[in-house]
Formats: sequence, C-alpha cells, structure tokens
Amino acid sequence: MPTCVMPNAQGFLAVVADMSQTACDGGFVAITAAEYDYMMSYTQITSIEATSYFSGGFAAVFVAGFASTYAIKIALKLVNIL
Repeated sequence: MPTCVMPNAQGFLAVVADMSQTACDGGFVAITAAEYDYMMSYTQITSIEATSYFSGGFAAVFVAGFASTYAIKIALKLVNIL
C-alpha cells in the first residue's frame, strides 16, 4: 500500500498518516518492491511490442497513402472521360 513520506526538520523521511493530496504535497510516495514490480510489468515495452507497433503504423501510413493516390487516379480518369 502506498504511503506518504515527508522530510522532517532533521532531514529524515517521516511517514505521514494522511494520504490525501494536500497532506503529501512536497513529499514522496513510497511503495513496496512487490507493488513496484507489478506496476513496471505493465509499463515496460518489450522489443517485440515496439516492432509490432512500428510495423502496424508503417503499414497504416502505406495503405492510407496508396488509397489516397488511388482515389486521385480515379478522379483524373473521370476528368479525362468527361
């Protein structure tokens, strides 16, 4: 469970009982190692994820560009026919 710690007059960190935003303003939020590992397991991006996101974005841009040029080509054909 996260706890709020504030530096005291001697420079040490003291635990604050109230976990509201105003009580912890200027302090630090301390979490356990297990909570940190749990949080980091969801926030780290692996190389496989980065590669798949990049490939998907590149494919989307390529397909959108092809579709727009295809639409322009059809419009030019229609203008030439008329």
